[in-house]
Amino acid sequence: MNKLFAGTLSITLAFLLTASLVAADVATGTVGTGAGPGDEKPKICVGCRYVRVNGINKIDYRTGMYAFTGEQIYFELLIRDANGALDIGFPRIRVDNRPEVLCNEIPLPTEPCDGLGQANPLTDKAYHCLLTVEPSWYGDSVVKITVYNSNFQPTDATHTENWFFNPAIRLDVSTSDGQSIHFEDGRPGEIVHSENKIIVKNIAEGGVNLWTYIAGTDMYDPSGASKCPETNKIDIEKYMWFRGWTGTITGDWTQMSEYDQNKPCCLFDGCYGARPLPRSAPLGNVLTNMGTMETEFKLEYPVPCVGTFSQGSIFIFGKAI
Repeated sequence: MNKLFAGTLSITLAFLLTASLVAADVATGTVGTGAGPGDEKPKICVGCRYVRVNGINKIDYRTGMYAFTGEQIYFELLIRDANGALDIGFPRIRVDNRPEVLCNEIPLPTEPCDGLGQANPLTDKAYHCLLTVEPSWYGDSVVKITVYNSNFQPTDATHTENWFFNPAIRLDVSTSDGQSIHFEDGRPGEIVHSENKIIVKNIAEGGVNLWTYIAGTDMYDPSGASKCPETNKIDIEKYMWFRGWTGTITGDWTQMSEYDQNKPCCLFDGCYGARPLPRSAPLGNVLTNMGTMETEFKLEYPVPCVGTFSQGSIFIFGKAI
């Protein structure tokens, strides 16, 4: 009887000792934890940029920061986010802080982008952006590239561009003495020079440069009987020449052409029958913004020629480059 009691007592003591040890081992305390790599701003590299122009400009040549309705400004971008490519939301082009167009994602370029180097699919995305000029845009404007991350937080690219949209095209055309073009006295069969000249100034808005052209109408005698040499007009395509100059560009004596509103306007062939002034297109007939061009004339009186041919016009055309 005593042995059994003693055995039971020893087992109980062992259980109590074990329970006491376990309770002390699971005593805990709690503190908060947190870590993060930080939200890095994306870096933006403009890898390709060009402008698509309209009108008679078939050679994509433009030296000023101006654009007209329907013309387009194109960018290719490489965007890098140190938090990973998944953190890149989308880029868009803004005009005067107005969002205008979203960009489209394209495959990563194989060539390195200046400033960022070779593209990395873990951190980079590439896009192309095509901004088309709208009819309502007018005057000086700032074009920006803005990238939004996955939380829609914006980052502006350091690359911005200042454009003048839809500038007005204007020419100031006058003569050196304020009179119509008039010529020296001469006899039938003689060549006479103009006693004055045309002065043309490019006063277009926005720094627009112009391609210039010249044409005229035949000269008629409104006073009565005349003949020069076969009918009552002087045919300028046969008997009149022009020569113009601006800066270092000087034209040769060139036969006048007759204005024809039904003819097209082409860069190399001229506008409405007009010829490039002072020399051939596309570089010989450039009139820079606020630049001046002068033009003189000479005329051959046919044989026979009778009358006073005072009705005629000379046209100067300026087309935006």
